[in-house]
Amino acid sequence: MDKQTFLHDFLLHLKGLFPEIFEEANEYESIGIALCIAPILQPDLLENCFRQEVASEGEYPALGGIKGTNHRGILPTGETWIYFCCKLQLDNRIDFIRSIPQYLTQPNALLNIEPAPPGDPFMAGMLVFSSYFRKKYQSTGIIYEQRISNLNLGGFIESKLELNDLVLTEEVLRSLDEIRHWRHFQELSEDIPFTKRMKKGLKVIFHGKPGTGKTETAAILGRELERKVYRIDLAQIVSKYIGETEKNLSKIFEAAEKRNWILFFDEGDALFGKRTSVNSANDRYANQEVAYLLQRIEDYTGIIIVSTNFKENVDAAFIRRFHIIAEFNLPDKQQRKLIWEKLLQELVNYAPELNAEEWEELLKTELSGGAITNVVNYSMLKASYKETQVQFSMLKEGIVREMRKENRLTSL
Repeated sequence: MDKQTFLHDFLLHLKGLFPEIFEEANEYESIGIALCIAPILQPDLLENCFRQEVASEGEYPALGGIKGTNHRGILPTGETWIYFCCKLQLDNRIDFIRSIPQYLTQPNALLNIEPAPPGDPFMAGMLVFSSYFRKKYQSTGIIYEQRISNLNLGGFIESKLELNDLVLTEEVLRSLDEIRHWRHFQELSEDIPFTKRMKKGLKVIFHGKPGTGKTETAAILGRELERKVYRIDLAQIVSKYIGETEKNLSKIFEAAEKRNWILFFDEGDALFGKRTSVNSANDRYANQEVAYLLQRIEDYTGIIIVSTNFKENVDAAFIRRFHIIAEFNLPDKQQRKLIWEKLLQELVNYAPELNAEEWEELLKTELSGGAITNVVNYSMLKASYKETQVQFSMLKEGIVREMRKENRLTSL
């Protein structure tokens, strides 16, 4: 990079203000970080840099850059990054571009390039901070991602658990592997003619009874893929926002497409259930909004996961739209034992010592993983209050409470 450029001076100033940000950055990453911070601190900087490079009015394609919706300045793209790193030196540019796919898959990459519009070169995507960078340096106050909770249509979901903290079937684990490899397949299959018949996005159904881990799995998967998971409450959308749904959903999809979020549609029965006849103006209006949402889902280029308690309630016409369907079953006796063992071991000093007869009595009651977690949580709180270890009797009380919630009889 030319020592006399505006960007170089800006970068030197940033290193003085935020030395911790640049500690692990190499030269190319430092330039990329400066490009991403420029629109935040000095919105006219990139435009001035472009004029300095071109020395005349007009566009200069090699510099890349895009215009934002409300932002009046220029936002950097991968093309902007490569220009200020390599200028027009062809050999350096080839090496740079070849290194990008591998760089972007590294868990500690500081930068990311968002997907470019269909048909554009991949370097035309917007240059942004990686999720790793955002999480590590959000305390600097420079990085802040605006929430869209004001729409009251959902929110981000996160999990502190790892996948091996859950007890999942082999079928579900295979489905998760397919989801993980989908992104790599997208990159590798661009030159295969058949792929022009394929939709760009990945559509997934998680179905099974409540408490079987559907939402938790989606949150963990998002963290593994370094993508935020935005949970949309479909029951709320369809019933509450008739007349406003299209506008609000449009904002969510636009934000999700720019930031590469995973969209998680909870209570999918509300949207994908068996369709009924139109008996009123409200029914017709609701159907129009459902049709709009279905089209946006079909066109979405990222990952969409729809959660439903009952797959049989989903209209058969919708099933073909989904690439992966994973069933989250209630755990069998052996799986319930694994769940109980995992949870009780985590109680540390509160953990009970159960004999074989007590274990057998615990395992005879069919409960979901979520319900067992509730039982252990109730027992731990009671033991803490009484300043004692968890007792078998407390676990039995917790089971009875869960069974009552589900309107099921128990002999305990």
